[in-house]
Amino acid sequence: MLFPERPITLDHVRDFCAKFNEGVRVEYKSTFDANVRAGLPKIVSSFANSQGGVCVIGINTQAGIPQPPFDGFAAPPREELALTVESICLQNIYPPVLPKTTVISSDTAGRVFLVIEVEESGEAPHAIENSKKVYVRTGNATNPYELAEVELIIDLMKRRKEPLELRDRILRFAEERTNLTVMRGAASAQVSICARFPRNALCSTQDIWQFLNATPYRGANFFPQESLRRVPDGVGALVPAQTTRSNEYGELNRYGLVMAKAQSNLTPFEHSQVLAFRDLFHLLFKLLTCAERFYHAVGYRGMLLVQTSMSNVSNQMMPFIPNDPYNTRPATDFSCCANVVSAERITDVEGIGAQKMNLFVDILSELAWAFWQSPDDFPSRQLDAYARETVTRMGRI
Repeated sequence: MLFPERPITLDHVRDFCAKFNEGVRVEYKSTFDANVRAGLPKIVSSFANSQGGVCVIGINTQAGIPQPPFDGFAAPPREELALTVESICLQNIYPPVLPKTTVISSDTAGRVFLVIEVEESGEAPHAIENSKKVYVRTGNATNPYELAEVELIIDLMKRRKEPLELRDRILRFAEERTNLTVMRGAASAQVSICARFPRNALCSTQDIWQFLNATPYRGANFFPQESLRRVPDGVGALVPAQTTRSNEYGELNRYGLVMAKAQSNLTPFEHSQVLAFRDLFHLLFKLLTCAERFYHAVGYRGMLLVQTSMSNVSNQMMPFIPNDPYNTRPATDFSCCANVVSAERITDVEGIGAQKMNLFVDILSELAWAFWQSPDDFPSRQLDAYARETVTRMGRI
């Protein structure tokens, strides 16, 4: 971006104003009033649809040229400005854009600057006004954005193709490597979390190696340190059954892929052998937690695609709620008629952060639905309560 150093300071803001006039990648606003808030979706979406850019709020301009003194604007009392910007963008841009927002105190009491940085987006075109209008940058200080012509919108749509192909390719290669530990044809569960439209590497492969070796999870690591292997663009984990409950393969990729596949165990239930629900439970929760911490570590805040599946489960049974001793259900109530069961969610990093438990239960419920053959209503409340109580009993994560 246009600010090469972090964290951004007051001196950086003033140096920026001395160096850049308004143009294709820069815009200034003097205050953060109702008119600026209403126009923010147009500014942010036009940057995302073009080459990316920066909007600095708290700067007076004349014909697009910043005018000193640079004192900022009066900070609204008790308002989280960064959250306000994020909320405006989430509610008014389609698909959403999550810019990086920094609040910087002025040396004038009670005044601040707001720096909003927007990356060029692989999800373009981003539209506003109920998806009716797509704006791009012109570089004209008096008219910095214009409605995109149909031909340009088509070009923006084509720009999505490359990151989609990249996402599919890195996931396909990771899935091929799962055969190193997970037996072909065996019942298994797989979770993958990735940037919805990956374009650039989020970090180096060495960063991934250090993250997996240094980040704790339930008293150990996400994958045993002795299982880690260097693979193209990232780090894989070959986890044999004697190390955990089942054969497992995991991988983190510098483009933001977090994935794992684990062979499902059979466990006694009444007079039958059934799939162990806890294997799916713990794999999904571990991957969501790993992704949450990884994206935080590398500073990624964009949209995510979360895919969870169970394979080779036709005619298998998987009880997913604790038995009621006064109303024991037969294992056949928990049987599956499909060979593959899957759930897919589009969310953002916040969705696997503050809202992780809701996402976790939602995905578990969709997968468990295909294992419920009783004429009774699906036990969503029991499953929700069981999941939350179990995570609470897990203690420090």
